[in-house]
Amino acid sequence: MKKFLAISAIALIAFNLRTAVSSVSPVISFIQKEIPLPIVTIGLLGIAAPLSFALATQLSYRPARRIGVEKTLMLTIVMIILGHALRALAWDSTSLFAGSLLALLGMGIGNVLLPVLVRKYFPNRVGAVTSFYITLTAISATLGSLVAVPVADALGWRFSLGQWALFSFLAAIPLITLLGNSTPEPKPEVASGSKAIWRAPTAWAIAGMQAMTSVFGYVSFAWLPLLLVEHNSVSVIEGGLLLSLFALMGLPTSIFVPILANRYPAAQVWIVVFSGVMGAGGVLGMLFADTSWLWFYVIMAGFGPTMFPLALTLFNLRSEHRSTVLAVSAFGQGLSYGTASVSVIAVGVMRELTGGWEAALWLMFGFALLAIPVALQISKRHTIDQELRVKN
Repeated sequence: MKKFLAISAIALIAFNLRTAVSSVSPVISFIQKEIPLPIVTIGLLGIAAPLSFALATQLSYRPARRIGVEKTLMLTIVMIILGHALRALAWDSTSLFAGSLLALLGMGIGNVLLPVLVRKYFPNRVGAVTSFYITLTAISATLGSLVAVPVADALGWRFSLGQWALFSFLAAIPLITLLGNSTPEPKPEVASGSKAIWRAPTAWAIAGMQAMTSVFGYVSFAWLPLLLVEHNSVSVIEGGLLLSLFALMGLPTSIFVPILANRYPAAQVWIVVFSGVMGAGGVLGMLFADTSWLWFYVIMAGFGPTMFPLALTLFNLRSEHRSTVLAVSAFGQGLSYGTASVSVIAVGVMRELTGGWEAALWLMFGFALLAIPVALQISKRHTIDQELRVKN
């Protein structure tokens, strides 16, 4: 029964980890009819997700160490519910941004702690359960953008944003039954918490995976349609469809990559290589290729973030203790989402300074090359704990 409740909690929490990311931008035009939204606010909403996720890594580690993972996740569910509700009741641009920030901070903490919850309840099924919850996370991102406009058309933008608070409430039901198991997370066996994780080369490799994939993901969600319209001369409708095609590539990788990485350790380095080649090839295609093949290169770029589910899986596979999972999750996600936040802003600045998108595309190409040092380190098959013991 405990396993059933745990997998239910993991599933429902995962389903709520991206709804606030993808549900606002499609209904901006609806919101602007009631609330003036300065261009600065719209830009801030664009970087709110990676910025919040980066900040959340600093808010998740200590509560989990003091009160336990389950109780900390319950607090984050409350944050997500209140954030969705505040967005739905927003009376000005500031309250809309504050609601988004609150919901996204809760989701960011969930990003860090779900791998720990998987390790706690399913230590022998890490690959399968990780695949399961990452797939649900990808579905929630797609569903958030897919239903936003139809619901806003039928019931208004406030209901379109507020409906996700109801789904978040559902996640609290199985989690409540697990609160009795919420005990303080143990101190790391071989190092002094998250501050020591930076000494492990494998932790840096995992953070590099996430940095590359976060940059590809969040830069694309923020800028890809406009980039394709201006640089590749597609229509606005085609730009939106190509972004959907890019996002769709994350679904098969979220299903298969964690299982492959768990069952076939030798495949891990080849997943990294595949991710880097696809990302680099997709960017070069958008830079130089004929427009008739643009869909193919967008698909390639969409496979660039293949390392993302691998990184989440390696939190567990390259950690000997649950405390190490918590520490490396906070370290990797903090570094990667911080990098993504800066990159989203940098791409916009490059566009304004140069008048084109070539510099931004070369920046993404450079991030794709991170696959080279990452693959070299991952091929050594070290655990983080092994490396930290050597350092000590």
